[in-house]
Amino acid sequence: MARYKQRRIPTKPEPYAYASRYGSHSSMIDEEKTSELNDENKAVLQDEHGYYITERVRLDNGLSDPKRYSTSRLKFHKK
Repeated sequence: MARYKQRRIPTKPEPYAYASRYGSHSSMIDEEKTSELNDENKAVLQDEHGYYITERVRLDNGLSDPKRYSTSRLKFHKK
């Protein structure tokens, strides 16, 4: 018997919604939650995993932000 070969239509990957995967950027700031902090040196940012607090000097500097990929914040496995 001959096999029927399925043709799969390749899907285009969606572009990443944020400026980078590891860095923090000013476009990610949540203004309402940042104003609740009452601290000019810190900001509340939102990414695909949720909210996190970081220092403003870490914004738009081209380096990765340890607060964004912190293992205490991200849960990759289910318990």
